[in-house]
Amino acid sequence: MNIPSLTSLLIGKQYIGIEHFSFNNEEKTAILLIEKKKEELVITQKDKVSYSEKIAKKWDKKLPFFLVINTNQVIQKEIDAIDATDEKLLHKSFPNTNWDEFYFEIWRLKTKSIIAISRKSYIDELLSNYHKQGIAIAGISLGVCSIAEIVNYTDENELFTNHQSISCHDENQIIKTVRADLNTTYNINGLAIKNNHLLAFAGILRLLLNTTMNTGNSINYSQELYENYNQQSFFSKGIKLTIGILLTILLVNFFTFTHYYTLVQETSESLLLSKSSLEDVAKTKQRVHSKEQKVKNVVAMTSSQSSLIINELAKRIPQSILLTELIYHPLEKKIKNEESIVIQEKIVTISGTTINNEAFTHWIETIEQLKWINQVVITGFGKNDLNETEFSIKITLK
Repeated sequence: MNIPSLTSLLIGKQYIGIEHFSFNNEEKTAILLIEKKKEELVITQKDKVSYSEKIAKKWDKKLPFFLVINTNQVIQKEIDAIDATDEKLLHKSFPNTNWDEFYFEIWRLKTKSIIAISRKSYIDELLSNYHKQGIAIAGISLGVCSIAEIVNYTDENELFTNHQSISCHDENQIIKTVRADLNTTYNINGLAIKNNHLLAFAGILRLLLNTTMNTGNSINYSQELYENYNQQSFFSKGIKLTIGILLTILLVNFFTFTHYYTLVQETSESLLLSKSSLEDVAKTKQRVHSKEQKVKNVVAMTSSQSSLIINELAKRIPQSILLTELIYHPLEKKIKNEESIVIQEKIVTISGTTINNEAFTHWIETIEQLKWINQVVITGFGKNDLNETEFSIKITLK
């Protein structure tokens, strides 16, 4: 499972790109909402309206906004040089300029560079207007320079924005102004993007990648905006998370306290009941102890008497008789759950086999003469499957 980074958690999964541009001397905005679903970017919402200094309420202002400023207040120049230092390129294109008053961004191609500049006062005022609406700008780009983020994802030789054409080959003029309102769709790495929202999408891509090959003080300022957004998002989401954790802890504590308070109440009631019945318990224990002693005495007596009776019966058995069962006090009925055990008192049952009927009859007569026997009844007598004579008798004791 991929664990999302802190940055991805702060920036979220929905992003809004805005191209602020001029067309026929009118300022307009092209707005694009992109959502990240299962590692894919999906266009969720888009619009193109005149700039009225307010963003419609249908856009979620808590999301990160990337602003591409491409109005008449942004000057763009194309020069045949790609010097590594920004100062040389700026001196060649805009000599004798006080750069403390301007933001600039440089897009280097193979043999040419595109330099876009705009006054800081204009950009600061524009961002202040967005800020007053509760919109957090997480990054900016000047002119068409953000197109550098998507040229490697398309095979097109020429790309169109809302009012410009951009050549992808250095031998041609890179930027041209287009007066007609075009309607072209591009396939950018599998995502269909209309030319009206091409720069807005490029800005979102830079926001997601948080990197660019372009240079300039506007890039540094954009990085500051990005870090400020992340800090605000961290504190905002951190406060919500902290409050959620605290509420969860309080809720758990409440249920825990309620649970144990109930247990304490029940325990207290049980203790009161136990104290009030201690004397009854002591008396009951005494009665039980007394009955146990009586039972032990009776069992001892019964055990001794049964041993005597069994011994007297056994020593009178002739050799021709083989006993298979002798039960002293047999059960009245089978033992069942939740029913008391009932025995036949003063009864002894004997079963066995004999090979001498006369000896068996004599044995019956002998044990009937014993003084502690009241009656002997033959309950069964006959041949079994093995041709043996089986018998069973019931002895009633006095």
